Amino acid sequence: MPPAALILTLGLLLASNAAASEWPDAGGPDGGAGPDAGALDAAAAAQDDSGVAAAPPPPSAPAPVAAAPSLASLTGTVWQKGTRRRLAGASVTVDAAPAGESDDEGAFAVSVPAGRHLIELQLPGFEILREAVEVSGAAVKRDFRLTARPGDRRYVTVVAPPGQSPRITLSGAEARDTPGAAGDPFRSIESLPGVAQVVWPLALYAIRGANPGNTGFFVDGMRIPALFHFALGPSIIHPYLIDRVDFYPGGYPARLGGYVSGAVTSETVAPPSDLAHASVDVRIYDAGALVTTPFDGGRGTLAIAGRYSFTGALARQLFSEVKFGYSDYQVRVDHPLAGGRFTALALGSDDQLVLRVRTPGDGSLQFQRLDLRWDRAIGPGRLRLRAVLGRDWASSTFQDAPISIRAYSVAPRLEYGARLAPALEIEGGLNLEAQRFRPEIPPMPGSPVFDDLARARGALTSAAYASLVWLPFGPRVELSPGVRAAHYAEQGVTQLAIEPRLSALWKLSPRLSLKAVAGRFTQTASLPIGVPGFDAFDLRDLGLQSSTQGSLGGSWAFGQVGQYVGQLDLTGFYQQVQVSDLRSTLNSDFRQVSFLEMRPGRAYGLEVLLRRPDTRRLHGWLAYTLSRSERRVDGVWGASDWDQRHIFNLLASYDLGRGYSIGGRAHLNTGRPYPVPEAANTSQIEYRRLPTFYQLDLRASKRMIFDRFTLTAYLELGNVTLTQQVVGYSSNVTPDGRPLRNGVSEPVGYRIVLPTLGIHGEI
Repeated sequence: MPPAALILTLGLLLASNAAASEWPDAGGPDGGAGPDAGALDAAAAAQDDSGVAAAPPPPSAPAPVAAAPSLASLTGTVWQKGTRRRLAGASVTVDAAPAGESDDEGAFAVSVPAGRHLIELQLPGFEILREAVEVSGAAVKRDFRLTARPGDRRYVTVVAPPGQSPRITLSGAEARDTPGAAGDPFRSIESLPGVAQVVWPLALYAIRGANPGNTGFFVDGMRIPALFHFALGPSIIHPYLIDRVDFYPGGYPARLGGYVSGAVTSETVAPPSDLAHASVDVRIYDAGALVTTPFDGGRGTLAIAGRYSFTGALARQLFSEVKFGYSDYQVRVDHPLAGGRFTALALGSDDQLVLRVRTPGDGSLQFQRLDLRWDRAIGPGRLRLRAVLGRDWASSTFQDAPISIRAYSVAPRLEYGARLAPALEIEGGLNLEAQRFRPEIPPMPGSPVFDDLARARGALTSAAYASLVWLPFGPRVELSPGVRAAHYAEQGVTQLAIEPRLSALWKLSPRLSLKAVAGRFTQTASLPIGVPGFDAFDLRDLGLQSSTQGSLGGSWAFGQVGQYVGQLDLTGFYQQVQVSDLRSTLNSDFRQVSFLEMRPGRAYGLEVLLRRPDTRRLHGWLAYTLSRSERRVDGVWGASDWDQRHIFNLLASYDLGRGYSIGGRAHLNTGRPYPVPEAANTSQIEYRRLPTFYQLDLRASKRMIFDRFTLTAYLELGNVTLTQQVVGYSSNVTPDGRPLRNGVSEPVGYRIVLPTLGIHGEI
């Protein structure tokens, strides 16, 4: 090697060693990268034989920066678990970061990196949902199902909304789940204050001492002749078509009319417009179904419901001499029309009763109603036009002769309500009901009542009403005066009745309120127990039934304001009535002149309701009625046939969680008077009280929620105490007039435990 090249090589090696000792680990003085020793070795190795170093290689390129992770699309749809209902407005968070909310179709979309993410969904009234989702690929679609929070139902109590008389309101869900109601929302009223059940388990109720036929039943504001079927008494409306039940023990609003006692009203559910839905119900006694579907692109909805009983075999086991059955149907259609909303509701009921013993004979009841109504906003309020078409048919036998009566009716109606000022609302309307009766009764000499019932006749009732809600001193005081003027025409006889009424509410504090109701009410003559087709008769001889009534009470809600845990109502009432009564409950021969007569009566008492809302795991109510009901017969006041001094109901339900709930009802009522003849010709009668009746009803249910449908199973046992229900006493004398050997009449009744096993499926 030439000397010059050797000297240059040694110099480069010495410089390299010095640099390595000064910058350990090849790091630069400022922490940056130092000279690459490997590069120097390569340069030295690249020298040629001439001793001249080759050109060094270019510096290394900087390390590449990692690319941003690719994003994937997560698309979700939010559903209510157990249904096919899409939920709008559900807030969405991803890994605790807000990411939007579901739209009107229940859908949302977010962009997230690939990997595992925690999705959280929240919506008022539903349980919070947290799910871990693995996202891979460019797009992922998932369904998320929210569970409705138990106990999210609401109800209205004591302080009624503007324009309403004080009432008790039960939501459809609460009424269906009431212990003792056997899954039927309307039977819950038998456990409310002021209600006397004539004979358990029949659905016959006397409200505040009036006759059962003096209570009005309304569906969507339409008057119907009967609410319950024969015997076991389920209502004629499918349970899941009912949105709520309102009970007025007295002093109902002016827009209702035609009854001298209380009123029971209900509102049907507007069918959902999103998807088709269906539910099926099967009980020991009957089976039913409800189907709803949208049409015309969701602008219209249709609901069809029905029920059919298979009680013949059960009846033969309980009552060997009785066979009965029932069925019903309901159809509801909603659709926009001419700037408003058109609704048609058709319903019908059919009951058949066959008795092997021919007294009083077989019976059949049928009726249909078609309600056509149209609502539209007009000016500051809302206008409603409606017409109700009806057909009734009742048949039975009397002294082995068949009798029947058919009735047809048409009832147009006009209603308007508006808020004219923040402190003033008005409501008014006109209504007309024309009835035509066609009886088929063999000729018999009889009383004026029988003569009128036995001939073809017409009846016309026209009425006008007006009411307002006035807050004269702000929201603390609410006055609701109203008046109804009714004109009755039948048999060529007319009669005018003016019915003023007033309800007042004074809110002493957010928790304490006072309430008062007063009014006058009228009704055409009727049988003590209402029968379709047997009404609006003998105006000439009997005149009108009437009542003048009033009540005063208070309400106290306890708990924190806005989070009440209970409510106590105390109400005192008094009413005077003029009602059509049987001359004697021992004589069913309506050919006698004195078969039916107009009779003065009065009733007064105290009602107590202590209620805990069903938003609590433990909920229910305690109801107590202390009352006296009297009639004047031949100038003497005495207890009426419906007089029960003490009526007590305690209901409680407890949500155990995981879909399980249990509940029960304890009921007690003192006996009503019953006439016992002391002679064969019944001219001498002794009135004896029926024994006190008490019972305990138990209920258990399990709700199972699947992704797209729900199943609810429940078991209810009525009268597990096996208490005898006494319906009367045997006579003190034999049929030929001789005294009984022991001289004491015996109670007549039965002991049964009434089971109700039901399954409800909904999709």
